[in-house]
Amino acid sequence: MISWIRPPKFFRGIYPSSLWNCWLQQDVLFTFDDGPGPHTEELLNLSQEYNVKFVFFILPKQAEKYPEIIRRIVKNGHVLGTHFSQHRHHIIDTKTSFLNSLNESVEKIKDISQISIQYCRIPYGLLLPWQNRWMNQAGYTHVFWSLDSKDYNLEHNKKVINRVQDNIRSDDIVLFHDGEGAHPHIVQIVEECLQSLNI
Repeated sequence: MISWIRPPKFFRGIYPSSLWNCWLQQDVLFTFDDGPGPHTEELLNLSQEYNVKFVFFILPKQAEKYPEIIRRIVKNGHVLGTHFSQHRHHIIDTKTSFLNSLNESVEKIKDISQISIQYCRIPYGLLLPWQNRWMNQAGYTHVFWSLDSKDYNLEHNKKVINRVQDNIRSDDIVLFHDGEGAHPHIVQIVEECLQSLNI
């Protein structure tokens, strides 16, 4: 998934039950993986300034480190999802180990957030079709992305900003990161992208 700025269209046919487009009442959807982290609080401030909602796919260990941020995410009306128990490849997982990783993460996040978790995103975007079915059978909705900012490459701010601005379309789900290893200028990147959208 991470080799393309936009995943090939045929992927949607392979994963028809995953979400590929913004499902909230706004033009586009910015999503953040691996957090919460040291920049999440500022991102939440931005969301209030621009009156926009984000989706956060969080790791349990980060939720335990920043429980007050988790509570603010919920209070401010953002969507909270899981990024599984550990940020690792799940390609060779059995059904039991796959669902254990998913369910354990959900329970830990639920304990902190006090809300039910419906949405999930597989680490690295590496998902097999039958794993997607396992998620659905367990009652979860998987969320891919339609535009990859590639912020994880830690390129110059302007390169990331230009990539998003040059490629974004209405209804996009955009991939960003806000964990411990996030781009050091992720807040500036997101703000400039929001400004250019006139949200």
